[in-house]
Amino acid sequence: MEDPKHLEIVDHLKHHLVVSSELERVVALFKALGDVTRVRIILALAQTTLSVTELTEVLDLNQSTVSHQLSLLKQQNLVKGTRNGKNIHYELSDRHIMTIVGQVKAHVTEHGE
Repeated sequence: MEDPKHLEIVDHLKHHLVVSSELERVVALFKALGDVTRVRIILALAQTTLSVTELTEVLDLNQSTVSHQLSLLKQQNLVKGTRNGKNIHYELSDRHIMTIVGQVKAHVTEHGE
């Protein structure tokens, strides 16, 4: 006979793990992190605020690539830009993103080759 507590948990999960807008936003965030260029941008911005020009230099990429990737990161509220004269300097929207990236890096290191 099944454990009644286990059946209760299964029933609870059935009713609470439905697709929601919040869950879709979580998936969209992971998709945004699913690109090496975007992760490199996040890692750079974790150190300091940078302009597009500075990011192109640091990452050795062209301006259109960096601008496009920044746009995608902004859509997910992972980075934000602040105008400073003629330039916009980008920074992480909050420190949660580095917690996520740090945890994933720790997992990869622990379960590496």
